[in-house]
Amino acid sequence: MLRFLLLLPLLLNVKPPRIPADPDYFIILGAPDSFSKDIPPSPPESQRKIGFGIVLFTLRTPWSQLRQQVEQALDTAQRANYPLLIHMDDWNFPPANETPDWAEWIGFPQPGEKHGPLVKRRWFDWGQWVVSGPPPNYECPEFRAYMRQQIENGVVKPVAERLKRWRREGRSYLFAGLVVGWESGYYSMPTMPIPTPKSGSVVFDQSDVVTTGYAALSDIGYNAKRLYTEAKKKGITEQTLFRQLMTKVVHDYTEYLCRLCVQGGIPRNRVYTHYTPSATIMSPEQIASDGRLLPVSAAVNRYSRPGYTMTHGWMDREKTLAGIWKAGRKRWGAVEMEIVPGCDTEQECLNHFDWLTNHGAKVLCLYGWTQEKGTQFAVNGSGAMGAISKWLEGDTGKSHR
Repeated sequence: MLRFLLLLPLLLNVKPPRIPADPDYFIILGAPDSFSKDIPPSPPESQRKIGFGIVLFTLRTPWSQLRQQVEQALDTAQRANYPLLIHMDDWNFPPANETPDWAEWIGFPQPGEKHGPLVKRRWFDWGQWVVSGPPPNYECPEFRAYMRQQIENGVVKPVAERLKRWRREGRSYLFAGLVVGWESGYYSMPTMPIPTPKSGSVVFDQSDVVTTGYAALSDIGYNAKRLYTEAKKKGITEQTLFRQLMTKVVHDYTEYLCRLCVQGGIPRNRVYTHYTPSATIMSPEQIASDGRLLPVSAAVNRYSRPGYTMTHGWMDREKTLAGIWKAGRKRWGAVEMEIVPGCDTEQECLNHFDWLTNHGAKVLCLYGWTQEKGTQFAVNGSGAMGAISKWLEGDTGKSHR
């Protein structure tokens, strides 16, 4: 029956609709049933498509459960005809059973010590302060082997298997992509934030004023003496050299994860990294103190398209784009966006969405869909809904460019 249906257009001398090979996706982070009444699925032949996204807590969820979550999302995409974008956490929420070998250090080991001093936890500000476990050592072979098992078995295999089927059926457009990372970086909190961060009953204290990365640097052959000697030879500070080395460590870790995805059967143009380009608006002092404020080029590797948080006002769009182009890429992803003042009316949202698409962003992913109206980053109550509809219609007149 399926073969007959595929041949029917030929028998009737009717050309089947052309399905774009590289669509533009607008992704809502949330289940399709939360928006399907307002935004129906896009026709297969549409260049611009509406889809949905999920987030996987890749480090702390057993791979068997990851696979179940991925397969359920793939089933939803297939049933509802909404393309799927999968986000994978790469460092924010480490596993509870993390070993000392996996965890980062806040200094090099002293003579005779096997480990440097371990970092006890990580603080990060996502609109409110969040506390998670010790960030991982990206160069630890055991940690990398663990991540390989998590990603290959839990994510890549079910996606690759489904993609084979969808290609045969002419429905590969249902896979919008795989985002590898969640604002990748390394943990650095070298000064006491003001006001003092709190998360539930946990209060930031002086022991939380740390910079991590010493475990990774130890694994690639550095110690305090080598760091000092090499910095002096190059005529730069130890802090500058430390940051250069850790930028490469983070880049290489992301590239490793992306390579696993591509080698497992995910097309390179459906794999995205996720970094923040906020360094384009920060001072040198701010950049030096935050391990997430890496260069735009750090998000670029051989196995993916670069992806960024592109919330209005959180970066300089022109400088970000210049960095992407300088790295030799024309296609990329706005893999996270929030609704914020200055970009919350219909026209402001449409201007932003159109600018991103017109300048090479193949995926736009909107956070905050399930936030209650009036809360931070809430889509509800903003002009985003109308802007999404106009974006899907291709309403990209000169006034929006």
